[in-house]
Amino acid sequence: MNAHALIIGNNDYALERDRLKNAVNDADDFATRLQTLGFTVSKLTNVTGEQFDRAVTKFGTDLKKYQVGLFYFSGHGLQIDGVNYLAPTDTSFADDISAKHTAYQLDRVIDYMNRANPAIRILILDACRDNPLPSQYRGNQPIGLAPIFAPKGTLIAFSTSPGEKAMDYGAGRNSIYTGSLLNHINDVNIPIEEFFKRVRTSVYTLSGGKQTSWEHTSLIGTFYFNSKDLLHSVELPYRRNVIADGEWMSEGKPVDQIIEDLKSYTWDTQKSAIGKIRHLNLKTLDDSDRFLLGRNILQTALGNEFSARHIMENLPTWLASFQQGKENHVLNGMLYETFFDSEGRLREDYFKAGFLDQLYQLQSDQRYITSIEFIRQQLQQFPERALYLPGQPPPVLAIDAVIERFEVPGFGDQLDTYFRLRSVKHENQELLHPTARDNSEQVRLNEFKEKLGEQLGVPLAYLRLSTNIPEVELKRLDIPWRMRLSRDPPLGTEKDADF
Repeated sequence: MNAHALIIGNNDYALERDRLKNAVNDADDFATRLQTLGFTVSKLTNVTGEQFDRAVTKFGTDLKKYQVGLFYFSGHGLQIDGVNYLAPTDTSFADDISAKHTAYQLDRVIDYMNRANPAIRILILDACRDNPLPSQYRGNQPIGLAPIFAPKGTLIAFSTSPGEKAMDYGAGRNSIYTGSLLNHINDVNIPIEEFFKRVRTSVYTLSGGKQTSWEHTSLIGTFYFNSKDLLHSVELPYRRNVIADGEWMSEGKPVDQIIEDLKSYTWDTQKSAIGKIRHLNLKTLDDSDRFLLGRNILQTALGNEFSARHIMENLPTWLASFQQGKENHVLNGMLYETFFDSEGRLREDYFKAGFLDQLYQLQSDQRYITSIEFIRQQLQQFPERALYLPGQPPPVLAIDAVIERFEVPGFGDQLDTYFRLRSVKHENQELLHPTARDNSEQVRLNEFKEKLGEQLGVPLAYLRLSTNIPEVELKRLDIPWRMRLSRDPPLGTEKDADF
């Protein structure tokens, strides 16, 4: 099962009185959490009406590929004449008529989701905060959003019951409602109805009984946020148990025995398995067999078994025998293993980039261009983490690192010079998000570059690193011990932390 979410959070409304404190934090943190659970996430913050409209329209188109769709909004929401509206940042709150014609009608989101027709549709609205309309226009409009009918297969969750106001604070950097969502969403194998009941209990308790979340559902069947059933991957022509290959079990076929031996982590057994590959009857292998074989050859090579490393170092010629027209499913498996884990989800911390140079050298080989497009399609769903997307001609990823030079007393009257990483940017966007809890480690410059490749999914051949201090001076460099690079900071990161 795969799932796609559109997350929108708005703080920066035009007038100071209408601005919110935590709506963007809520969107950031909820998006991060959904992605770790297997959702493919599109997130926008502080969007105008035009941007809101484009995002929902695209969401409706993209959602046709998925079995689960989720829409989340944090920001101002209001009802006018019984109709619910979500407020982009350029909504006019001069009066109810202006608001109605500049806000985004919630029914349009529902209509787009219905047209896409995923099996499960979820809308979560943390959007009943202070009413932004001037007081003379509030009298005829009830507080908060209006109750709404949930079409078949849909659950609509509100941060408050009808007639209540939601709090924009109360759970640290989050609202009480989104804070409660985050607190319970990792609970394993909890049906979605029970999940929202737990959220409701927390919201009621933490608000001192002033706020009660509310849902309307017509879901058919059962859905769990955390069941390990969600895959990040979209439209893969392979069996589920080779996409989430932690579920794979041998069926006793010759290729299965080879794969079992490659998984043994014993070099002699792995070497024997690699030798048996040349004797396989390739006509008996289906696409999924080839895909899983590729995943395990890469894994074996990364474990330093010599025969598998030899394959990876001679890919253009070795892969040729597995080519089927424009398709090479063995290569697809190698590329997929680099970026996705045994649950079919994007790797959270480091990509398996040990042979990324060898794999991406195939960008310029016309025989394998379909495989390069295959992994590009998978990675482009994750712009926060996968900054490098292969293609033709092979692109270059430019990274700027700001390094601080400092001196400490050494032996006698000498001062020893050290260097500390302060910033890592791509297109002027900060990627380094250390926390106050991070220790540091010293690495050589080439090790630092390797870590950049592992984090960003970029082969060293196509990484262009610029530093404010000449590289010849950078013998060793202090970096955060658990350095994490992403366009978005991880949940709870202290952006200004030292290390």
